[in-house]
Amino acid sequence: MGRSAEHVTPFAAQFPATTIARARPRLGGLHLSERRLLLLVGDVTFLSLALLGALWLRFSVLGEANEPFFVRWYWWAVLLALWFPLAIIARCYDLRRVGQSLESAVRATIMAGGVSALYLVVPIVSAPLTRSRLAWFIFALLAMVGMGLWRIVYVGLMRQSVLSRRALVIGAGDAGRVLVETIDGLGPTAGVEVLGFVDDRPTMQGRRIAGRAVLGTYDELLSLASRLRADELVVAVTEAGEVSGTFLNLLERCWGHGISVRPVQLYFEEITGAVMVQHIGPNLFVLMNGQDACYQRLWGAARRLIDIAVGFVGSLALAPLIPFIALAIYLDSPGPIFYWQQRVGRRGELFWLAKFRSMVPNAERDGAVWAANDDKRITRVGRWLRKTRIDELPQLWNLLTGSMTLIGPRPERPEFVRQLDKVLPYYGIRHSVKPGLTGWAQVRYRYGSNVDDALLKLQYDLYYLKHRGPVLDLLIALETVRVILAMEGI
Repeated sequence: MGRSAEHVTPFAAQFPATTIARARPRLGGLHLSERRLLLLVGDVTFLSLALLGALWLRFSVLGEANEPFFVRWYWWAVLLALWFPLAIIARCYDLRRVGQSLESAVRATIMAGGVSALYLVVPIVSAPLTRSRLAWFIFALLAMVGMGLWRIVYVGLMRQSVLSRRALVIGAGDAGRVLVETIDGLGPTAGVEVLGFVDDRPTMQGRRIAGRAVLGTYDELLSLASRLRADELVVAVTEAGEVSGTFLNLLERCWGHGISVRPVQLYFEEITGAVMVQHIGPNLFVLMNGQDACYQRLWGAARRLIDIAVGFVGSLALAPLIPFIALAIYLDSPGPIFYWQQRVGRRGELFWLAKFRSMVPNAERDGAVWAANDDKRITRVGRWLRKTRIDELPQLWNLLTGSMTLIGPRPERPEFVRQLDKVLPYYGIRHSVKPGLTGWAQVRYRYGSNVDDALLKLQYDLYYLKHRGPVLDLLIALETVRVILAMEGI
């Protein structure tokens, strides 16, 4: 039901004329998704122009072709099919790295050269550049120079304040502080200019939190947002007792005035790809996804077929290598070749996980202990197996049996699960799906060796559970290739 007629006030009359004048629209900032899209469009444009320029020179200028100048759509399709997977593996779309202009330019230039070389050897469906070394050289040169210069221009554009979102953080507590520190850590690539805090507590007035001032109270929210030309309000009030009807009415008025209102949990997800689990409080519904149940079931069935295919083909490929791996393990440290551990799977059910042994025999005679980077129990061959993730390959058998899936939260040991379930909020939600051979936390964060690491990895696991689907799974698969090639295991 709406408000009674005697309490309804015309919208414009709720605000002074001077306030409305100050709040005139300006060029809004770009969200992270829009920044990635702009980067992607620029990459496609410069790669396409490089190929088009090389073809035009070959057909029309160099006179090396008897047929007239023409193009085929599939030439570009093949080029982009090579570029995007390799660029993702090389972190060309990691905005934190893209924000460093020199590193981003060098990385993109090298990748453009590599893709140009690969494109040269693709038969039939690639552009006819192989008939002319000069034409291919021109293509590679244009692609490398164009991509390098574009990345430098892109970083310069993204550093412009006019393209940054101006945000006021409501609530100067721990959640607000963590958010601002996270934004500062991301640098200009986050595209957010934090103007300051708004907080109703008298003890907070005039203080500085994470380098930003507390500018006023909730009653001043609309006037502050209008005067500072804020694009969005980030609500970092996480205690239910602090949210009153008056507070919600103030947010409604700001929202109606064209200022975006975002909860801190969703804002944190957008800029980090992780869930702010320690500041969710009792709002469990923040963790739930809005995906259609039919869509999830269909994708689940497709994933099972993929698991069986990968498990079968991977096991066949691994079989000839097992004798050599086994010999290396035994010569370095006599003992069993395989190591079996109990892990916690879906719905909390226990299963046996297989690994190539990477530690000395009886490494846990005194009980379960977190592995660390400088762990003395890891053998020389074992360290190499861990860095390349080869020690995990016997888990292909778990894919076939269905106790694991290709991508999902990594399964943990029962001893650690009991410990973490007591100290980490919502930890048990990880067990709502099958554990994975690789996962979002594994490609976004280093190997966990303590409870603090487990908390950070939980943030990524919960993000995956909320947003899982074919696109995110494909991204994780490509990122896993990078982790293996870079030998980022321990």
